[in-house]
Amino acid sequence: MSLTHNELFKQLPLEVQTLLLATCEPVILKAGQLLGHLDTQARVYFLIGATVALVVQEPGHKSLAMGLLGADDVAGLGHVVQEVQTATPTTLKMRVQTGGLAWAIPADVLRELALKRPILLLLISRQLWQLVKHVATVVACIQTLDVRARLAAWLVLSAQKAGKTELHLTHEHLARMLGVRRVSITLAAGELRDQGLLSYSRGQLRILDLPGLIQASERI
Repeated sequence: MSLTHNELFKQLPLEVQTLLLATCEPVILKAGQLLGHLDTQARVYFLIGATVALVVQEPGHKSLAMGLLGADDVAGLGHVVQEVQTATPTTLKMRVQTGGLAWAIPADVLRELALKRPILLLLISRQLWQLVKHVATVVACIQTLDVRARLAAWLVLSAQKAGKTELHLTHEHLARMLGVRRVSITLAAGELRDQGLLSYSRGQLRILDLPGLIQASERI
């Protein structure tokens, strides 16, 4: 898949698309990879087939996912509007949930291009605002739903962002995303499975009834 599959890229004028195509390079992101951990310079990722979780990790505490980015998103945009060393709080990590393709560009190159092309800066600003609303929605879910409903909501979000209903998600991974014990995920997933909403085996999870899972995610 090419860069044209990314929703933000699609909205750009042909001239700006051409400039980005000449600068970006394709990369394969692997599940569990921590974006930026090994980068010698800050990079921004136009996501195509991968999904990236925004995870808060405090030393000595459980991790907790605050959002999920997919093919309609760009990861690392904070580096474009702020100084690199302050763009991302040290407790906020970008961890790949579903491996896949992305197109990477050095953050400073994208920043310079955005300053010269107001339409790019506008779309970046819009995406950051959408991200704020997305995180607020996830936080509201954390505050108001029980574990079963939160798991259903995360699985719905994962399917939507990945564009598929068959996902490689272990109970251990889901426990880290939701900030709960693994046994809580096992019990909640068992309830959803018994309702005929999903099936799973050895980390391979298949959503059988997406509308039903959406309904389950709305129950308190």
